[in-house]
Amino acid sequence: MEGPLRRKTLLKEGRKPALASWSRYWVILSGSTLLYYGAKSLRGTDRKHYKSTPGKKVSIVGWMVQLPDDPEHPDIFQLNNPEKGNVYKFQTGSRFHAILWHKHLDDACKSNRPQ
Repeated sequence: MEGPLRRKTLLKEGRKPALASWSRYWVILSGSTLLYYGAKSLRGTDRKHYKSTPGKKVSIVGWMVQLPDDPEHPDIFQLNNPEKGNVYKFQTGSRFHAILWHKHLDDACKSNRPQ
């Protein structure tokens, strides 16, 4: 599973960040690991518009994914790391993609094998 996502940090170690803005990434889910590739430009949704090496690599084993029922923002899902108190909001661009990401991330969070 991979594609362009916008991410916003809601909680970092249980606290609200001083500045919570949206960041654009190309995200790849490989097994139970998320790879984040930063944007090279302000616009663009194709893989070529993002960096070739990941800026961040995170195991999501034991995390929780939620799909809020928010009619005003149907393309949103949340990823929570209860161990560290981190909560991230992601925007996919469509309800279909939010549901698809939720399904794949839910399976990955419940697995026990980081890759």
